[in-house]
Amino acid sequence: MNNLLLTSIFASLFTLFYLFLSFRIGYFRGSPVMKLIFKIDKEIPETKLHRNVRAHGNFSEYVPIFLVLLLITETLGQSSFDYLLTICLIFSYGRLAHAICFAFYDANPFLRISGMLCTYLGLGILAVQLLLEAIRG
Repeated sequence: MNNLLLTSIFASLFTLFYLFLSFRIGYFRGSPVMKLIFKIDKEIPETKLHRNVRAHGNFSEYVPIFLVLLLITETLGQSSFDYLLTICLIFSYGRLAHAICFAFYDANPFLRISGMLCTYLGLGILAVQLLLEAIRG
């Protein structure tokens, strides 16, 4: 029986990072919960809040699609563990680099471009692979 190890691991890791991004936005917005945990003593610039909202939103847009593709691919059981792990690591770098670029820098072209290229690469490889497997039957 396939225990969906990679889907389980990466869904968990992505969720933890998503929570981090969520808490960061709550902190910047001055959430009462965050005020209980952290001392918020300065005004956050609107541009910094907006960039963090986009990092959070962008992460939430791409990760579910990747996880669905990974789940289907892993369930079919036709790809090696090492192959899928490599794709997961490529995609993970992409999502982390892009989120870090938006959340922590005013501009970082290397993180932004490499992050999106690795995101597209991970999604594209799994999508094409599944399409080819479906066509071959």
